[in-house]
Amino acid sequence: MKDMRRVSELIDPALRSLGVRARVREEQLRIALAEVVGPALASMCRAERLERGALVIATANTALAHQLQLDSPRLIASLNAALGVEAVRRLRFAAM
Repeated sequence: MKDMRRVSELIDPALRSLGVRARVREEQLRIALAEVVGPALASMCRAERLERGALVIATANTALAHQLQLDSPRLIASLNAALGVEAVRRLRFAAM
């Protein structure tokens, strides 16, 4: 695990200097969200962007947005664990 932290400590500043760190993090969140919600819900929601700690998730309907909001503590913890950094502090929802 130490070696992975060393690599990430090198990669993160390099991505930031290239101006792509935010886009890479958003793509990581798209992949992580699909894994966290599972295949049944992955086609009905998508991580859109990360805005000052708020992950905007597009959902197919308001019922799904409500379900994900109720499960937000687990989702946030799982997404941050997947990223290895506390990037997501809250969830916001939008229509697909």
